[in-house]
Amino acid sequence: MKLSLSKWPALIALLLSAQAHAASETIVLLRHGEKPAQGLGQISCQGLNRALALPQVLSSAFGAPDAIFAPDPATQVSDSGNSYYYVRPLATIEPAAIRLGMPVNTAYGFTQTSDLAARLLDADYANATVFVAWEHKKIVTLAKQIFANLKQSANIPSWSDSDYDSLYVITINGSGSHRSASFSLRAQGLNGQSTACPGAN
Repeated sequence: MKLSLSKWPALIALLLSAQAHAASETIVLLRHGEKPAQGLGQISCQGLNRALALPQVLSSAFGAPDAIFAPDPATQVSDSGNSYYYVRPLATIEPAAIRLGMPVNTAYGFTQTSDLAARLLDADYANATVFVAWEHKKIVTLAKQIFANLKQSANIPSWSDSDYDSLYVITINGSGSHRSASFSLRAQGLNGQSTACPGAN
């Protein structure tokens, strides 16, 4: 059976609509690795070992991402009573970015979660997987903001100060005004890493 030329525009529109509704974005929110007692804006040797093990975990669970975000390390943050340049999330996600041969977007400062939430909902990421490394309390704020921007509700749990292993995963299906989001809690499975730095005697 042949379709008349007059029906092609309608068919194309239908196919494009189906593609739009099939769009799926996965946002993986992860906390930085373990930190030293002094803070320093830095990760500890144990955090470094977690960071080095993280690429395999993330790639196995989610495949290669289309974008990676971490807060601007030029932003100073109060940490254990002093202000430091906050490199902790960037240091945590860098091994994954290096292994994947990808840049890390550090355009947003530590507190700019509203701006980041809006960016993550851009059409650019409608079919993307995105890794976001941040501070745990700000991750909760960011997750809630994403759902609020979509005018949807979700039970986003608080994040324990002692928890470095959780992954907050937001899946967004559809596009435009037809998007629906879901939240799931996963784990890296990387607790118990050595407290000695790699190569230490």
